[in-house]
Amino acid sequence: MPLRSSANGFPYVLGLCLAIFLHPLFAAERPELTRLLPSGGQAGTDVQIEATGKFPVWPLQTWSSTDAIRWTCGEKTGNLQAHIASDATPGLHWLRLYHETGATAVRPFLVGTVPEQLESEPNNRVQEANEIVSVPTNVHAVLAKSRDVDFYSVSMIAGQCIVATVDASNGLKSPIDASLQWIDPSGFVVAENLDHFGLDPSLRVIAKQDGKAILKVFGFPAAPDSTIAFGGGADWVYRLRIENRTDTPTAALQQLPGLTNAVTLELKPDIALDRDSAISVELPASIRGAIEKTKQSRYLKFMAKKDKDYRVLLSAREHGSELDGVLTIVDAGGKQLFQKDVDSDHRDPDLKWKAPADGEYFLEIHDFHRAGGADYPFQLSIWETFPNYNLTVMSDLVRAIVGKETEIEINVTRELGFSGEIDVSVAGLPDGAICPPLKSVNGSETEKKLSIRLKCDTKTQCPISIVAKSSNQAGEIVRAATTEGSKPLWLSVEAEMQ
Repeated sequence: MPLRSSANGFPYVLGLCLAIFLHPLFAAERPELTRLLPSGGQAGTDVQIEATGKFPVWPLQTWSSTDAIRWTCGEKTGNLQAHIASDATPGLHWLRLYHETGATAVRPFLVGTVPEQLESEPNNRVQEANEIVSVPTNVHAVLAKSRDVDFYSVSMIAGQCIVATVDASNGLKSPIDASLQWIDPSGFVVAENLDHFGLDPSLRVIAKQDGKAILKVFGFPAAPDSTIAFGGGADWVYRLRIENRTDTPTAALQQLPGLTNAVTLELKPDIALDRDSAISVELPASIRGAIEKTKQSRYLKFMAKKDKDYRVLLSAREHGSELDGVLTIVDAGGKQLFQKDVDSDHRDPDLKWKAPADGEYFLEIHDFHRAGGADYPFQLSIWETFPNYNLTVMSDLVRAIVGKETEIEINVTRELGFSGEIDVSVAGLPDGAICPPLKSVNGSETEKKLSIRLKCDTKTQCPISIVAKSSNQAGEIVRAATTEGSKPLWLSVEAEMQ
């Protein structure tokens, strides 16, 4: 075919040449995933999902943190389908999209056990409130732009109780400090909550008469800035959980993981209400109970040894309890030795304490506001702790270039004077990858920080883990390095752009 020679021919030929020249660059552009909507689904269902981002090619390959969710890409760019097994574990899972040119950021996906619905816009006025079809239900939504507000209406009968919870910062790692209000049809705020599960709010609603309860969701940036107006953005996704509450959340307070051979004790009502009637426990122990009345405290006693370290962990609000717990340690003579209420990251106290002498000690549990009732249950775990360590890395996505060495910086935190050598290696690497293991040695430059070197001669996209091994008085300690938000690690080895 001859080249065009008309006046318009030169732009055509120039454009064709530029397209041919730039094609490899566009093909090498990395995919980006900014949002999944809905951001979760019910176990045992197939869910159609809109993925938002930049996708130079489609379909992409998918990686899931669980085999219980199978992902497929639709024909249209951005269309995904999640096939969720009926036995999928409820809670947080992860999805990553990738191609030989690179991998996206990992995105959270919440599996639930109740019917789900998607927010319908517009719903930024009381008169436009989305109707909640049934309770319980989960609503997936997004505060898509600045000053966005979402309204929902729930039909209730007199005496009915529901609990509404927003999963955002804590549940979906969204950049939202969410607020939740219960308002009447005239717009009057009946009740509101800002922070219950970390930055995520939760509200208990009891209908005084038949009618509709209106729920209002809005938010501010989780990382505070100069903004004073309601915030919003493409990745401001959240899930609104609405549950009937006909019983107490005691059954949800399951034994905490990581405590082997722990004794589970159920505190019956009207016992252990003072030091004289305190229940004696042997460590490690896991105890369930409740602050059932106002101004009530519950008491336990245990034996401790001088200079030994102990940890007491109260779990209450984490599982939906109303208890704003306070822990107090008192010696046999009645002297208060230590008290802890809120933790830096959670509303539940996490007490770490060294015994000043051999002997018997008392542990008191009460509500900060001295409130109580059937909805104030708790799970308390107490055990002796030993010197230990943890590893963290800054990013969950390790990017490297074929044939070139890259470094992964690893931070080492040693607790309670841990002084052992820590062997560190990378697991899950492709064949042919070079990555010599390292040691973290106490008192050396590797005590608190390591730089592990990695080199791959072929393009690859795969999950990896950084594994450490050492030991203390309790035996061998095996740790996997964690990232911010406990996101799974990924290795992306890409070709160098020419």
